[in-house]
Amino acid sequence: MTGNGKKDIEARSGQMIGGLIVLGVGLLFLLVNMDILPPLRDTWPFFMIIVGVALIAGALFRKKKRTETEQ
Repeated sequence: MTGNGKKDIEARSGQMIGGLIVLGVGLLFLLVNMDILPPLRDTWPFFMIIVGVALIAGALFRKKKRTETEQ
């Protein structure tokens, strides 16, 4: 794959992650407003843990994928 193709894929990946974050935040606020989830002032540490785990998992997956393509 050429350098430009790889940059395009990385750019689209970043846009998709940004869109998923916005979608997740919107869904979170919707669920709080519908009284499905408790108020955010009570549960924000839980969401910070979820975001941290997701970032770590994404980094590990990306590293594994990169190692497989190099072989």
